[in-house]
Amino acid sequence: MTGSPADGPGADSDAVTPQRSLSFLIGSLAGGNFVSMALRLASGVLIGRFVAPSTLGLFNGIGLALGYAPVLQLGVLNGLNRELPYHVGRGHQQLVRELAAAAQAWALIVGSVVAMALLGVAGWHLAEGETLRAAGWFTHALLALNLFYNTNYLQMTYRTSHDFARLALVGVVEAGLLLALISVVWWQDFYGLCLRALIAGAVSTAILHYWRPVRVGPRWDFPHLKHLLIVGAPIFGVGMLYGWWTTINSTLVLRLAGTEGMGLFSMVLVAIAAVEFIPQAVSQVVYPRMAEQYGRNSSVEDLAVMVRKPILITAVGLVLVVGVGWWFVGPAVRLVVPAYVDAVPAMQWGLLLPVVSSFQPANSIFNVVRRQDMYVAAILLGYLANGLSLLWLINGQVDLTDFPQAMVAGRIVYMFAAYLFIRYLRRTSEILPT
Repeated sequence: MTGSPADGPGADSDAVTPQRSLSFLIGSLAGGNFVSMALRLASGVLIGRFVAPSTLGLFNGIGLALGYAPVLQLGVLNGLNRELPYHVGRGHQQLVRELAAAAQAWALIVGSVVAMALLGVAGWHLAEGETLRAAGWFTHALLALNLFYNTNYLQMTYRTSHDFARLALVGVVEAGLLLALISVVWWQDFYGLCLRALIAGAVSTAILHYWRPVRVGPRWDFPHLKHLLIVGAPIFGVGMLYGWWTTINSTLVLRLAGTEGMGLFSMVLVAIAAVEFIPQAVSQVVYPRMAEQYGRNSSVEDLAVMVRKPILITAVGLVLVVGVGWWFVGPAVRLVVPAYVDAVPAMQWGLLLPVVSSFQPANSIFNVVRRQDMYVAAILLGYLANGLSLLWLINGQVDLTDFPQAMVAGRIVYMFAAYLFIRYLRRTSEILPT
C-alpha cells in the first residue's frame, strides 16, 4: 500500500483519544444541533417575513438539483463512512489515512464535474436574459463543491470522541451565520438568498478543513477507490433511496403545486428539521460506533443492544415535543409569518415524521453488517405505501397536507419492515462477512 503524507501537525489525533460513552457523544452532538436548530428555525421564520413564497420556492426548487447530484459519487464516499471507523476499531491507522486520501480526491473530482454542469445551466439562463435563474444555478454550482467536499467527505471523517463536539460547533457557527445574513436577504431578496448560502457554506467548509481529524491531501489510488466502491455502492444505493424520499416528495410538490406550493412546503421542511435533528444526531454517533464494535467482535446482538436505550429515550422525548409543537405551530405562524399560514396543517403532520425517525438509528445495523438487501426491501415497501397513500389522498385535488400524511404512512411501513428484518438477523445469529 502507498502512504499518504500528513499535511499538518496533529494527524490522526483521534486515534489516541480515549473512547467516551455513547451518551456523552450523543449529548455533545445533540446539544450543538439543538442550538443550530434554534438558529435555523429563527432564520426560517425571518426568511418567511422577508421573502415571498414564490421567491423561496424558486430558490429551493433549483436546489433540488443538489438532492440528486450525489448519485454521481457512486458510493465511494459511503464506503469511507463505513470503512474509516471499522478500521479504526481494528487498529489499521495507516489504512485509514490512505482510504481518506483516495476518497478526498474522488470527492473533489466529482464535485468539480457537477459544478461545471450547473455552471453550464447558469450560463444558458444568463444568455436567455433570466438573471434570477442564472444567479440561482451559479450559486448551486458552487454549493455542489461544498456538498461533495464538506458534507460527503469532510464530515465523514469526524467520527469519534471530541470530533463530534467540533462537528456540532461548526453547525452552530454555520447556523449563526445564516441567521446573521438575513440582513442580506432583506436587502437583496433572491440574490440575498444566494449570497447567504454561499458565505455560510464557505465558512463552514473552511473550519471543517482546518480541524479535519485525518490530515491528508487528495491522492488518486485506484485499488483503494475500487475497495470503497465495492463496500460503499450497496450502502450508497440504500442511502440515496432513503434520502430521495423527501427530495421526490418535494419534486412532486413543485410539479403539482408550482413555486407557490413549493415555497409553502419549505416551511413544512423547516418544521420537520426543527425536530428531526435529535434522531439524526443519534444515528450520526451510533453508526461509526457500531462499525467499530463490529470490527472487534462481529456480533449483531451487541449492535442491537447498543442502540436500544438511545432509541427509547429519543422516542419518548419526541412524542412530548411533537405534542406541544402540534398546538404551538399554528399560533406561531399566524403571528410571525402570516404569509405562510396555509402551510400550518401540513407542518403539523410533518412533525410526526421525526417521531417515526426516532427508530431509524437501529437501521444502521444493515450497513454495518452489509445486508443492504434487507434495507432496500424495507425502503421499497415504504415507498409503495407512500405512493399508494398519496394517490388515495389526492383523489383529483391537491392539498399540501397530502404529502406529509403520505410520507408518515410510508415511513411507518418502512420502519415496521426494517425491524422485522433486524429481528431476523438477531435470531439467526449468523456470522456475516466483514
